[in-house]
Amino acid sequence: MKPIKSNRYITIGMRVIVVLFLLLTAGKSFAQKVTVDFDKDVDFSKYKTYAFTEGTPTPVTLTNQRIEKAIEAQLAAKGLTRVESNADLTVVFHCSVTERTQFSTRNLDGWGWGPGWSWGRGWRRWGGGGTEITEVEQIPVGTLIVDIGDSSTKRYIWRGTATKTISSKSDKNAKVIDNVMKKMFEKFPPQGRK
Repeated sequence: MKPIKSNRYITIGMRVIVVLFLLLTAGKSFAQKVTVDFDKDVDFSKYKTYAFTEGTPTPVTLTNQRIEKAIEAQLAAKGLTRVESNADLTVVFHCSVTERTQFSTRNLDGWGWGPGWSWGRGWRRWGGGGTEITEVEQIPVGTLIVDIGDSSTKRYIWRGTATKTISSKSDKNAKVIDNVMKKMFEKFPPQGRK
């Protein structure tokens, strides 16, 4: 007859798996997300110039300037030239901010998750009673949409969308804008019809 495995080790293993799963999914839920869509029937190689038109900017002027500069840098790297009139393409960006709720639970008196000592019995059990507090935090999440349209047909032909948490530090947000634009325009112009 085989010895029965201790339920203690099974319980500890399950708790470790659950904690790792929660840590991994929490990181993913607030990660940067960038998607791109385009009209596959359009020959993007015919476009040489672009101009900006007003969309839905953020209330922060410097952020709008950073977004426009980052778009301009990406389009220039792809061989497009910015002009003030008679542009082949029209570029517009839209920004919005929403809030996601994040819950953080922590133990106040040390009798919760984790190893510790108890009197006379060696390692105490994982878990147990105790006082825990759950804090609710509202995390600002920004969404940036960049639309590019054919100026002559007045039809949109490309859209990039990015979603990312917003930091309270402006220099960190500036880096995020640059990284998002690099990722968004990575495969621009798309390989549509030739």
